[in-house]
Amino acid sequence: MTEIREIGKERYGLALTLILASMVFIMAAPKGRWADVIALTLQSFALFASLRAAQPSINLRVICGVLISLVMVAAWTQASFGASVDSGFVHIATVALVLIAAPVITWGIVRQVRERGSITVHTMMGVLCLYLLMSLAFASGFAAVSQVDGKPFFEQGGGWDSINNYLYFSLTTITTMGLGDLTPNTDLGRSLTAAEALIGQIYLVTVVAVIVANLKPRRPNG
Repeated sequence: MTEIREIGKERYGLALTLILASMVFIMAAPKGRWADVIALTLQSFALFASLRAAQPSINLRVICGVLISLVMVAAWTQASFGASVDSGFVHIATVALVLIAAPVITWGIVRQVRERGSITVHTMMGVLCLYLLMSLAFASGFAAVSQVDGKPFFEQGGGWDSINNYLYFSLTTITTMGLGDLTPNTDLGRSLTAAEALIGQIYLVTVVAVIVANLKPRRPNG
């Protein structure tokens, strides 16, 4: 009974939907403190959904739950009682959430494949969650580079240095679309951009390709 219950919960569809919703919201919502808070909240809910699907140990669930709650409380407190939400906190919190979610999802996917002995649609959704989380992490990394250097990240000027443009640039980079409307301004920025393009392409042609090639439809019971 326990195994059936766990397998029934191994669904990354909700996590994937919430990650996509947070990314669309970041790029489409107007700038402001509440936009940052809502984006972080969507990412936090996505992590909760990922934890439910991956089903790690109860101790790890508690630790992750506490960390997520602290991030949400800090963000909502800043938005409620301050004039703005610190951008550095937003970027650090986003990276922290990604660093928590990525290994948890990876572990859940590996365990699921081992227990079932096959790759399912839910496995593919978990792999896509990791792909999108990488894009979010690099977007926050670009923002951090701009803050540390004190220079505009983009060659087009400081007016483009906003989280929605960082995410847009990250998505076009990881998918190797290379539209060229935004270009990095510093050596570190160009290095991170090249790294993201390589990692994204390698991930697609190895991990995602293997998952799709071995995807098996679910067999009816009996």
